[in-house]
Amino acid sequence: MIDFLSNPNWINPQIDFLLFLQNIRVGHFDIFDKFFLSITVFGEFWLPTLICAIVYWCIDFKAGMYLISLCGFNSILTHFFKMIACVYRPWVLSDKIHPSELAVPFAKGYSFPSGHSAMSSSVLGGLAYLLKQKKFICILLIGLVFLIGFSRLWLGVHTPQDVICGLLIGFSLIFIANKIINWAEIKPERYLFITLITNILVLFILIYIRYFNTYRMDYISGELLVNPAKTIYSTTVTYAYILGVLNGCFLCRRFFPFNPKNTSIKNRIIIGIIGGLFIIFALRNIVWYFIMNVTPLKLAFPAMFFTGIFITLIYPMIFKSLDKNL
Repeated sequence: MIDFLSNPNWINPQIDFLLFLQNIRVGHFDIFDKFFLSITVFGEFWLPTLICAIVYWCIDFKAGMYLISLCGFNSILTHFFKMIACVYRPWVLSDKIHPSELAVPFAKGYSFPSGHSAMSSSVLGGLAYLLKQKKFICILLIGLVFLIGFSRLWLGVHTPQDVICGLLIGFSLIFIANKIINWAEIKPERYLFITLITNILVLFILIYIRYFNTYRMDYISGELLVNPAKTIYSTTVTYAYILGVLNGCFLCRRFFPFNPKNTSIKNRIIIGIIGGLFIIFALRNIVWYFIMNVTPLKLAFPAMFFTGIFITLIYPMIFKSLDKNL
């Protein structure tokens, strides 16, 4: 646990800032809660996944792979930091904080860093990096990233340190992932090395958080504020999905490369619609079901891994083979 992140001398000024926003929100502008709740959805895993997948399937393979790498590495890092920091939500750190009731059901587990801020800054920031020649679009995308970060503060579900750290993770990965992809593109067999290192890294993280990490065990009314067993489970299930996505993406590039530009616009639209519906409905519901119902890991892990690898390997291969026969 990184205790200094919850130290009163460190956290009190941040609580004061949240109280300032809370007084505005509760006193005059609580109507904006729904607006910021709709904005913050851009930081949830399924919408960035949809954006990455559409680019990957229908527009540009390499650009899509870059965005998917950002999405995957981001999730690996943010979940790991959450588990080793074990920082509680703002309303636990101070009973003066009263978060938006609309946002609380979607703000489970530990608080630091902000996953929404990290995900939006990496994926939307990465998209802005790819479109850097289109300055107006870049400004809109970066503006949306900071608006998402602010929405987490406005809703009272994160402290400034959570949001700032999340933004730093996301923006840093934009350049790190670009270097990795460019390095691998020189010799595509290097993607096998990246796949191996990624799997080993995730395996070590899972072993560490399961057997070696220490967790806060604070109770209120006889109930744990955050149940470590549940957070370990949700992190493991998330990592299974991320491993599926990244393994599928890198193996596809190494052994089954495809170019969406060689497919007709009509077929690309069909691919995007069918795949998009799968992500929006099936993927979102599958993940939510597994996490909420704590399905045994022996079932949840392979199911989530298959879901990820289906998106980045199996699904595009199906349409690649169909496209040849049309």
